[in-house]
Amino acid sequence: MLEPRRGLHRILGQAARCATSWWLICTAWAVEPWHDSIQVDPSFPYYRDRSTHSVAAELRANGYRTLRYLVTSEQHINTALVAACRQIGLRVCYGTFGNGSYATRDLPAGWEAWRMRLRDPFARAPDYTYLCMNHPEYRRWKKAQIVQTLQRITFDGLEIVECFWPAFRGPESPLYGCLCAHCVAAFRREFPDEPGVPNFDDPAHPSHFKTNRALYARWQEFRARSVASFLDEIINGPGGVRRRFPKLPVAIWGIAADVPAPVITLRAWEGIDGALLVSTVRPDLYVLQTDWPDWMKPDLPPDYPLRYKPFVEAIRATGSRVPIQLQTDIGSAENCRRGRAWLRACELAARRAGMNAGVTAYEYHLSRDIYESPPRPVTANARSSVITLVFNKRLDAVRAADPAHYRPSSGEVLSAKVDGNLVELTVSGRPDSITVSGLADDPTRRLFKNHPPATMPKPIKLAVRWN
Repeated sequence: MLEPRRGLHRILGQAARCATSWWLICTAWAVEPWHDSIQVDPSFPYYRDRSTHSVAAELRANGYRTLRYLVTSEQHINTALVAACRQIGLRVCYGTFGNGSYATRDLPAGWEAWRMRLRDPFARAPDYTYLCMNHPEYRRWKKAQIVQTLQRITFDGLEIVECFWPAFRGPESPLYGCLCAHCVAAFRREFPDEPGVPNFDDPAHPSHFKTNRALYARWQEFRARSVASFLDEIINGPGGVRRRFPKLPVAIWGIAADVPAPVITLRAWEGIDGALLVSTVRPDLYVLQTDWPDWMKPDLPPDYPLRYKPFVEAIRATGSRVPIQLQTDIGSAENCRRGRAWLRACELAARRAGMNAGVTAYEYHLSRDIYESPPRPVTANARSSVITLVFNKRLDAVRAADPAHYRPSSGEVLSAKVDGNLVELTVSGRPDSITVSGLADDPTRRLFKNHPPATMPKPIKLAVRWN
């Protein structure tokens, strides 16, 4: 009787492994548009004055398969970059901001009525304009704007980022909002038995948020529902993304921070309820954005995603199996630059914390590697009399245009033409290898300028592939 039991155990074990493998395959398919991805904002100087093909080639040379195009101006989307990436096999996902805009010139006449009313009416976020997600005209315009962009440009995925209410620390922050007339009216429609919204300025007021806790709890519920409703209308509503583009994968962002009672606290402060969002919107990917007080820590350890496990558990408690991903920052502040090694360790920690879709980061050229890693040729492909070298980063164009830095195994280099991270060498003969030495990157294109160029420490020999 023992042997059949062993056989059944073996069959059941194989079935379980097959089921697990199938679930992993399905999960990988579900996150495919965002797999091996990096965020890019092409408005930075690092991406200017070079061909879009060179930008695409650099991303691919560094192992990325998806460019997550974070659009800061809808009127100035670099369609040539999108096309160049897709031409060489990179996916491109369109990322647009939900709770405001960096470029008010993109907005229609009368947009000023859409501004969020913050606790301090004179408070402003640097270079960013908060717009009320409860304003019906803004909702209609935002949905139409996203649909029009998707009709105009072929993308492989859509993500709506930063749909939280400001701000970190909640009512203690002068940026706390929104308290506009549309939010007040919507709250009173949802809770008609309440006289109005909580008071956030006068501790002696009977409706002060610290005194009338029941009213404040309803206000928190209203803010969380408003975010879910905003996203649901854009993605699933009439004329929305899924009606127009039913096969397009869609991601939405939440937010996370290392604070006490993190799920409850972030819901209270910024109106983000991950469980409510995924059950309402049903996204193809849910992204946990690292809130600024965490990513700004100079000594942020790469295993910090483990502290975000409660956000994952809150979503899984609903029964949702939506893929979850972490978004981190690798260099928006000079003392917070992080490289690929840190990012790999962060990815492992995120997966241990249950973020089965891994990690993406803002922003490619802000990485510590751009400041410290030397240039390195990755491939050398040749056609006719031209060898094209693809490097891991943008080069000092003057130095890289000097043929003395290239030694072919036969013949000679007649000229060198530089395009970002690409060098086209016109050669005599048909060399089967080429040795590169002495090249440096271009420090003038970095965000922070007070760092020396990174120079190749020794020559590198690369085989030439002739087509």
